[in-house]
Amino acid sequence: MNLREYKDITYGPYERNKLDAYILNKAEPTPVLIFFHGGGYVGGDKSDFLTSDLLKECLQAGISVVSCNYRFITTDPFPAPMQDGTRAIQFVRSQAKEWGIDANRIASSGSSAGGHIALWNALQGDLVNPASDDPIEHIPSYVSAFIGFGTQVSKDQRFYENIYHGPHIQPNIALFYGISSIKELYDPSILELAEKASAINYMSATAPPALMTYDYPFDQPYISADAPVGEVIHHPIHGYILKKKYDEYDIPFIFRHINDPVRSGEMVQFLWACFQKKEH
Repeated sequence: MNLREYKDITYGPYERNKLDAYILNKAEPTPVLIFFHGGGYVGGDKSDFLTSDLLKECLQAGISVVSCNYRFITTDPFPAPMQDGTRAIQFVRSQAKEWGIDANRIASSGSSAGGHIALWNALQGDLVNPASDDPIEHIPSYVSAFIGFGTQVSKDQRFYENIYHGPHIQPNIALFYGISSIKELYDPSILELAEKASAINYMSATAPPALMTYDYPFDQPYISADAPVGEVIHHPIHGYILKKKYDEYDIPFIFRHINDPVRSGEMVQFLWACFQKKEH
């Protein structure tokens, strides 16, 4: 495979604003998938994606890949990780000519926390900031498609009120909002922040097509009260609820889980179908 690798490329002003790019050498610019790792916003690394089947499948299918780090909430709470996601997309698009990638065919992806970062940005659409002194912020941040692995769609505890009656709350949720105690979660200022932090609240007619897959079964539209915390935060109901909103707008959404797993080659087929649609 004719491939150029760029390691530890700085895409922003912070220490963890680093990415690795795996760029295919092709006669024509290639589309690109940008991936954000999981880890509860407190761990993980861009190198985690190296073992992913999706990375290999993308490269074999003619899609270049970028894997990104972002700031952790242990030092930089919301909105820092989401802002890093925006910045990474803008930076990758800024490199289109130098790297030989197609600026009009960029998709985002992520696992768990990284999935929510990617989804939050995907549903917001274009977060270009023409008034900024930073030229990277003048670059569009929209994406053509989104793929999520075990992705939450909300960081608002109220999301769970009618679908889960167990004891668990989202791990690291106090850190996520930079508060000292979970007792503050229902303070008006934190609820306002939670609305801004939750990707599902940005759903609109301009949302890109999505594919979301989960490593748990989906056999009822609620979370069992005795589900372990890992299942609660990675439960397929997140994707199920978002899919219902996608269906209202008749936007393509593929929903997969243990009972109905991803088909062989389905993810790259999904990406190519999105890339081949009319340009933004």
